[in-house]
Amino acid sequence: MKNNITCFYSEFYRAGDFLVYREQSSTLMGRVRGVVIDEEDNNALKLKIEAIFSHGQLPNCRAADSCHTRENGKEVWLVENEVKLINPANIERRIVVWLCDTPEPVKYDYYAQEIVYNIDNRWKYRDISMRHRLPCENITLTSPPQQLPVLKIFLDIYLDDFGTYRNVYHSLGGVYLQFGNMPLSLRKQLKNHFLIGFVPFGASFEDFIKPILQDLKHLEEGLILETVNGDAWVIGGLGCVTSDLQQGNDLAGIKRHGATHGCRTCNASTDQLTSLDYNHVKNTRFNQQKEERLEEIRSQHSKTESDRLATEYGILKPGAFNALKWDRHLQTPQDAYHSMAGKARTLLEATFNVFNTSGENAFLEYWKSIEKPTHWCKLPNPLRHRQSFMFSDTLRLAMLMPFILQRFLKSGHIKVEALKKWSENSGIRQNSAASKLCNC
Repeated sequence: MKNNITCFYSEFYRAGDFLVYREQSSTLMGRVRGVVIDEEDNNALKLKIEAIFSHGQLPNCRAADSCHTRENGKEVWLVENEVKLINPANIERRIVVWLCDTPEPVKYDYYAQEIVYNIDNRWKYRDISMRHRLPCENITLTSPPQQLPVLKIFLDIYLDDFGTYRNVYHSLGGVYLQFGNMPLSLRKQLKNHFLIGFVPFGASFEDFIKPILQDLKHLEEGLILETVNGDAWVIGGLGCVTSDLQQGNDLAGIKRHGATHGCRTCNASTDQLTSLDYNHVKNTRFNQQKEERLEEIRSQHSKTESDRLATEYGILKPGAFNALKWDRHLQTPQDAYHSMAGKARTLLEATFNVFNTSGENAFLEYWKSIEKPTHWCKLPNPLRHRQSFMFSDTLRLAMLMPFILQRFLKSGHIKVEALKKWSENSGIRQNSAASKLCNC
């Protein structure tokens, strides 16, 4: 991503600027989110634009709707997830829009105090303060000396705990680094995954990562480095931290998933996690909101009250990366691979636990004979060794399970106590239990 872009009349635009642009026969407004290279258009430089609606563009708006025509038509609405790429030649002019959660400028053309967004095919509104701010709103970069060319580095740190075995299992944490500037084809190659080190058994991640954080702080401030094209001003920082659910929550400073509010992405409580009506978009966690809540907790005069607020908000003390310039919620994404593999492992465990001896023997017979892709490595007996399966093995087994169960499973293969429990709790009859399990 570039720092700025120049349109045809030598005007500079960068992230956070507002502008009016042409699209076919229409004139629209937007906010610049960044300057990017469009790989589908001969690597042309383009502006990534977030849409802004006037009153007339609002969904389901009526001409007589006075509640959205304040200040003589100067009010506009920031539109969430309405992003497009535009050519700099289509820019008409710059405008000034006051986002009402920021200090009021001396002069402005429009103001925005609400965000309009779509959830479940319904358009809704929320306050402008409930948004993920752009990095340029919170981070001030050091200007390069001597007009040197600027090189920016995007760092992706990956954490993963695994078990090492010699007589007994020991937990060991691996910390790895990737450069996000690389194309995906290069990032996938094993040689471009760099090992930072291992967190030894019994040590804390905070102590281990301190020297790395010092280097990252220097990189955030900028360095003059010699490159093949001469000296350059190199600046970079932490772009993304990938980890499993528990580690991700620790780094984001959020209580773990067993807590009342244990999601680092939204403020859902445990009884709202399965609710289809819960508005997770409106209740997203925001970095500036987290800072306000931390300050509220610190200002309490008693530990009891501080603990009560921490429990109410689901907040822990700031994580190890808090000293860096980053957004703890945007830059600790949920790891879908760990999440899906963990759910698959739980489902497999529950399935194997209801088999009786006859069911286990029948499963093994069909497990050995079922067709498998030739490039798959041979998997050990899942009944005895599934606890040592890697996530890839677990997901492969989960893919095969429906076909294996369809071939052999009968009610006689299920434990009697499991059948009774299903009958009492769910009204499942014994003769239909096998088909119900196969269709889960």
